[in-house]
Order: sequence, then C-alpha cells, then structure tokens
Amino acid sequence: MRSREPTHTPPATPSQLRADDGVVAVEFALILPLLLICLMAIIEFGQVFNNLNDANHIAGNGARFAAVDSKPAGWTGSLQDYMKSQGDTAKLRSTMGVCISFPDGVSMSTIGRPVRVRVTSNYELIPLLGGVTIPLTATATMRIERSASVYSAGCS
Repeated sequence: MRSREPTHTPPATPSQLRADDGVVAVEFALILPLLLICLMAIIEFGQVFNNLNDANHIAGNGARFAAVDSKPAGWTGSLQDYMKSQGDTAKLRSTMGVCISFPDGVSMSTIGRPVRVRVTSNYELIPLLGGVTIPLTATATMRIERSASVYSAGCS
C-alpha cells in the first residue's frame, strides 16, 4: 500500500496577497444599493402600516364619540374635523377624509342602530416610483347609545 504524502500549500507571497486587494470593496459596492433599497422598503412599509394603524384608531375613537353623542372637551368644530386633527403626521392629516354615516339607511340616529365612521387616506410611496399611492381605509361601527345632538352624518 502506498502512503500518501500530505499536500501542503506553500504560504502566499506578498505579491499574491496584494492581488486580492480591493475585492471586498468592490463586493460591498455591488451589494450596497440592494441593501439600501431593502432598507428604504422596510421604512416605507413601516410608515404605511403606522398610518393604517392610526386610521383604525381614529375611526374607533370617532365611532365611540358618535355612539355616546359626545365631543372632546373644549372642541367647538365638527366631530369629523376633530378626528382629522388626530392624525400622527401632517401628511396623514392633509390626505385624510372622515365620514360618519348610519349604515342601515335610517337618516336619524336612533338608539340601538349602528353608526359607522370611515377614515380614508392615500399614502404616496417614494416619489422616485412615479407617484404610486396606496389607498388606506379604516372603518368602525358601533351601536348608538344616545341620539345624536352634537354631531351630524356627513363627510369632511
């Protein structure tokens, strides 16, 4: 039987080591744009979900105010305008629409009937994408506990 001699790679010479100089920098330069695109996508979609969560919260609060026929203390405007003012960002507040309606077709608020609050907004993604917008809609429905006297159905 023949024994194998271990193969041994001789150590690299300084000239061979220098031949790989800059490879890591080139690889990083190739990967960096992809990493930045992924980072921007994560941030944008985080903002979309934050706006949707905010719209759901506003719709729920508005439905509760409408169900108990109340407005926040010191607020003199309409309930719809108050809900619009509750957006987290100026961008959300400027694109938000708020509608209060009675979904069963009855124009008057009657105790036990539903009141629906719908909050709509459009979120514009990064302008580099050519103005792609995502429509956001949140709806909350509650049963009326007190007839409406401080708010009225309609959109703002």
